[in-house]
Amino acid sequence: MARTFYRIVRTNPPTLADFFSDEARGKPKPTAADKASLHQGLSVYATLAQARRKARGVTVLGRFVAQLEIPDETLVRAERTFSRSPGHHTLWAEPAELLRYVATVQPVQ
Repeated sequence: MARTFYRIVRTNPPTLADFFSDEARGKPKPTAADKASLHQGLSVYATLAQARRKARGVTVLGRFVAQLEIPDETLVRAERTFSRSPGHHTLWAEPAELLRYVATVQPVQ
């Protein structure tokens, strides 16, 4: 059974750049040790509604939401992160691999 996550993206269809981590984008590494691994991951949400809510609040993130269907037998690591952000998870995987798992793309609305 596949795991489903929702990623806010800038383009439809998404490009490889929509799946770059902060580290891959060249953003400065956080100084807090507990945030270092998150810098290498990718923010996603458990539901479409959660992703849309975040995208409406932070419009710079993107105007589309990509649904990712990630098969269980992959090496994609997923972890629930940022308890203050409902449904927020972090994924660790290569951008090209995540791009392959895009099932649908919808506007934020």
